Amino acid sequence: MDHKTRGIILHTIKYSESSVIAKIYTEKFGLLSFLVKGVRASKSKNKASMMQPLTLLDMEISYRETRGLQYIKEYSRAYNYTSVPFDTLKSAIAMLLLEVITKSIHEHEPNDEMFEFIYESFVALDVDAHLNPDFHLLFLLSFARFLGFAPHNNYAEGNRYFEMQEGVFVISEFGHNVLGRRDSEMLSHLLNTPLYMHTDVKLTRADRQSLLRNLIKYYQLHLENFNLKSPDILETLLD
Repeated sequence: MDHKTRGIILHTIKYSESSVIAKIYTEKFGLLSFLVKGVRASKSKNKASMMQPLTLLDMEISYRETRGLQYIKEYSRAYNYTSVPFDTLKSAIAMLLLEVITKSIHEHEPNDEMFEFIYESFVALDVDAHLNPDFHLLFLLSFARFLGFAPHNNYAEGNRYFEMQEGVFVISEFGHNVLGRRDSEMLSHLLNTPLYMHTDVKLTRADRQSLLRNLIKYYQLHLENFNLKSPDILETLLD
């Protein structure tokens, strides 16, 4: 049966001389794999450019639940990036978000709210004229909510240390997965910051690097086989 849906390309691999297999997170069906024929042919340069990770698509697909590889009948760009491909820092952030999403989503079940969040996050990153240096940190905290392990924002005078296994602030700094005072305080500020807004506290480069490493560890405690490569690139670019 044919369906219309938006999609976010997460990953592609070559298949034969002219085709690709694309892993696409779709609005209507969740994560699916597609065989896209002829896209790498010499006369299909425009279509090949649309089969790149991060691309946001409008698609008409032929979907069968029992079929391992689905087919795209028609597709076009749903959004044209104007800055992400040309801005080194935005590109590094986008690749980090993409890797986080790819390593986190394994279900084929649709989730309208999560799809919209991811889709709008890439658009927001692209249109932001003054890039929020905490964009990726705020994304990670918000995305954790959709994955089922959002940190509890119970920071208080008696709970100043963030315990990552349970995702709560606790009274004692002692423990294997407990953040120090500075990181816990900065994490609390981020949890109180609306999505993609600038925090009311200035974070240093060292703060952001430490928070990113700790948030990745937080994901690793809650997801299996969550190992990333892109953070090392991003850390070298952060101010």
